[in-house]
Amino acid sequence: MQPRIRTAAIALALGLSSLAASASTADKLAAAQAAAIDLSQAIDTAQTQHGLKVVEAEIDMKKKQPVYEFKGINAQNHETQLKFSALDASKMLETKDEGAAKKKYTDRLATAKIGINEAIATALKHTAGKAVEVDLDDHLGVLSYDVKIIDANSKLVEVRVNAVDGTIKQ
Repeated sequence: MQPRIRTAAIALALGLSSLAASASTADKLAAAQAAAIDLSQAIDTAQTQHGLKVVEAEIDMKKKQPVYEFKGINAQNHETQLKFSALDASKMLETKDEGAAKKKYTDRLATAKIGINEAIATALKHTAGKAVEVDLDDHLGVLSYDVKIIDANSKLVEVRVNAVDGTIKQ
C-alpha cells in the first residue's frame, strides 16, 4: 500500500472508531438519563433480589430502552449474566448461566476489600457525573474497579479505584 493511501486508511479507521466511541457515549448518556434507577441502585437490585456478586455492570440502550447488564457470580458459584429494564427493575429481560465461575472472578471478589457501590461513590466524589459502567479488574497486579462516568461536559471519563484500599489511581 502506498504511503498516502495507508495514511488515509489509518485516518479513516481512527475517525470511524472515534465516531463509534462517541455514539456509544451518547447511548449510555441517553440510557442513564432515561433510567428510573441509577447504576448503584441497579447493582443493589442485582445483588439483593437476584443473589449476584457483581463483577461488571453497565447501562446501555437496547431497542431504544435503557437496560442494565450485569456479570457476576451467583449463590451456586456460577458465572451469570443478567439483564433487566432500567425503567422497571422487576422486569427481567434475560438471565444466562455461564457455568462454573472463572477463578479470576472468584479470586477478585475474595481479594476486594471495598464493595462495588463504594467504588462508584468514591469515583463520583472524584469526578461528578453519572456512573454508567463499572468492572472489577486486575491491572498489572493491582485489583481495581474501573468506573466510567459521563461528566458534566458529556465526556466519558474512567476513574480507577483501588479495590483493596479505595484510593484513586490517577
